[in-house]
Amino acid sequence: MKISRGHSYYALFLLTLAYGFNYLDRSLLSVMIEPIKDEFQVSDTLMGLLGLSFAVFYATLALPLASYADRSTRRNVLAWSAGVWSIMTVLCGYAGTYLQLLLVRIGVAAGEAGGVPSSQSMVADYFPQKNRATAMAILSSGTFIGTLLAMVLGSWLAQTYGWRMAFIIVGAPGVLLALLIRFTVKEPERGAFDATKTTDQKPASFKDFIVNLKALSSLRWSLAAIAIAGMAGNGIGYWSIPFLMRVHGLSLIQSGLMIGMLGVITGLIGSLFGGWLTDKLGRKDQKWLLLMPAISLFISLPLMMLFIMWPESKTVALAGSVIPVAIFWYCLAGFFGSWWVAPTYVVVQTLVPPQQRTLACATLLFLMNLIGFGFGPLLIGYFSDLLQPTYGDHAVRYALLIMMATYVAGTVCYYMASRSYNVQRYEERLKANPEL
Repeated sequence: MKISRGHSYYALFLLTLAYGFNYLDRSLLSVMIEPIKDEFQVSDTLMGLLGLSFAVFYATLALPLASYADRSTRRNVLAWSAGVWSIMTVLCGYAGTYLQLLLVRIGVAAGEAGGVPSSQSMVADYFPQKNRATAMAILSSGTFIGTLLAMVLGSWLAQTYGWRMAFIIVGAPGVLLALLIRFTVKEPERGAFDATKTTDQKPASFKDFIVNLKALSSLRWSLAAIAIAGMAGNGIGYWSIPFLMRVHGLSLIQSGLMIGMLGVITGLIGSLFGGWLTDKLGRKDQKWLLLMPAISLFISLPLMMLFIMWPESKTVALAGSVIPVAIFWYCLAGFFGSWWVAPTYVVVQTLVPPQQRTLACATLLFLMNLIGFGFGPLLIGYFSDLLQPTYGDHAVRYALLIMMATYVAGTVCYYMASRSYNVQRYEERLKANPEL
């Protein structure tokens, strides 16, 4: 079925909206850390464990769901997934104990596991390679939109109506979006814009993907980079509001507004700008798809360290409010630090055949979520508890600082990936070996 350009952009809009709800429901927990911790009387380590349990089930279930999506209709997998994670988010508001909340968050993870891989695979088939970084950046902007709503709307709902009602109100609209995707979005043809089309369109297996992974060092380095760098990125995102509340003395809603209105918006602008710049430079040299993420992490590392360590006594008056100067470093770090995700998605989607794209994305998300979203928040919580007797409420500051070391490793991995990245060579290899 031929998809019109207009429908491609309509589908991209709905997929981005779904991505936004995905991250809204996921990020809402980080806004609620302090009130949930107070109600259930648990440690920072146990609050971090909520992130790890989510990541384990998300990452594990993403692989079979992606494999199923590669053999079936990706749109339907996305629609069902959106419905499940939205219902489970509503149920978070009814959790009576920490254990119940843990189990329902696993349900949210199970739903979200089928969302992003299907979306990325569809976007790669809606748009030609020359526009994919921009399209993928638009799709990835859903993470910033969802996080923005979680920080701003979520913190206001929590402070006004309580954390339970926040989960219920935020989760319900996702069910309607799931129906809209199911009945108005068209499934794109697999490999519609690929320069080299394979005649063998058999369903992909994980073994097929491993064959590619073994043969392409740039693919291996890219997967390692996004997993390692994600530990700091997800960890800081998870603990930023508690950090502002404990170290800088802000309220829940003040912290949500700071991170949401200032930090997330600059990150969104940075993501779109980075996607555009990568497409522009990548038309001359495809290695920019991996050099840009390396530059992104290299620049954002010192900026994020300034955010973490900036004295809490340094403030500035803005629009009648007193704002910690540290938040401006967070904004700069967010702008430069948002360039790395979308190009990585493009690289992974480019280095596999069309029938492996959903599975490849799921593998990427398996590593990024299990290592990044799973162990990032958990380790920060663990270090915070470990350092608490010495540093008190400031323990979370030094826990965040420790985790920034992963940005250094991520920068090195991206640079190594760029050295062997060659799309033309891969297409020649695929043409000679169509079974790949």
